[in-house]
Amino acid sequence: MALYHVHSAVIKKGASVGGASGFACYIARDHPDNATQFARYLDPWGGREDLVAKGEGALPSWAKDAHQFWLMADRYERGGPVRPGTVARTFEIALPRELSPTEREELAADLRAVFFDQYPHSWALHNPIDPDGGEHPHLHVMLSERRDDGLPRTPKTYFARTATRTQDKATHGVRKDRSFHGLERLLALRAGTCTLINASLERASLDVAVTHESLQTQMSPRAPAVYTRKADKVKVEALRSLLQREDYPHENRINVAMWRFQKGQEGIEDISREAMVTHVHDRFWGTAALGVTQTTRGQGMEEFCTVQEPGIFHNLTKEEHAAAVRDMDGQDVAATLAALLAQVEAWGQDEGQGHGTRVRLWGKEAEQDRQQGLSW
Repeated sequence: MALYHVHSAVIKKGASVGGASGFACYIARDHPDNATQFARYLDPWGGREDLVAKGEGALPSWAKDAHQFWLMADRYERGGPVRPGTVARTFEIALPRELSPTEREELAADLRAVFFDQYPHSWALHNPIDPDGGEHPHLHVMLSERRDDGLPRTPKTYFARTATRTQDKATHGVRKDRSFHGLERLLALRAGTCTLINASLERASLDVAVTHESLQTQMSPRAPAVYTRKADKVKVEALRSLLQREDYPHENRINVAMWRFQKGQEGIEDISREAMVTHVHDRFWGTAALGVTQTTRGQGMEEFCTVQEPGIFHNLTKEEHAAAVRDMDGQDVAATLAALLAQVEAWGQDEGQGHGTRVRLWGKEAEQDRQQGLSW
């Protein structure tokens, strides 16, 4: 089963070892003998010869390359020990090992085009190999919130305080773009990434799909494999073969069915790279990305859901959700997932029509629609 992983972090001024320039060197695999980079390059697999590709983009005219840009960002970005400013935002996104190397690079390019290309950024594609020969391809991206406006500035001025309405913009810093702030934006990015991945898997004629939802949101009876200590990691690794044999095949079938359902809901008919980049870009940067379709971790089973099939209304209250989860306790996971799959596949029968099934979280907006006579 293809694995899904999106991780986001922030590099604060003076708060990270090596700063933004150090992290840029790390993902680009530059200067591995540098003392500030040595700790980053240590890994249990005994090497870091995993760089596949790297690049940069949208740099201001004064920056000859990304290395100079991040050095100046570390030096001149505003903030101090009490209120350290954001120098860079970083993202790590897993790429399906089921795809070919060329297909992974194309997916990485699509992800950058949708989410990151308009910001000064560095990126790198890695593919470390574990002791068992397994690939772990993933994309690193780091960006500055100061999206260049084209006005000529020195590096010091670029990262200075921005101008007020009455001041000359060219003599002040570039205004920061806060687009990536907030949980809803991260959830929207996770959802958009999932959509691009699933489209790329389908283009490759693979009967595989991923989901960005947590196990709890999916109402899965399986406990998440989470570890924070070395001892926990050993325990999780011991369960890996069992998960691959018993759980992953059923979960993948559900993911594939839900991807088909999503295509019908969103009217996706063309899954070419160009069409999917446009589709996800418009949803992420438009208002659709911030609607009721996004859920926080663990919220899915506690929300009131309304599901309408043709001629049938089925309302699940919060209490009914909890009862359903309790009924799963002690049951065979494969049998439970198989039953859930049958229901999901029934929902997905109208793929491409976009109106056979409607799913919506019950909230303030849905209650207003109900009072106005709108059915969901």
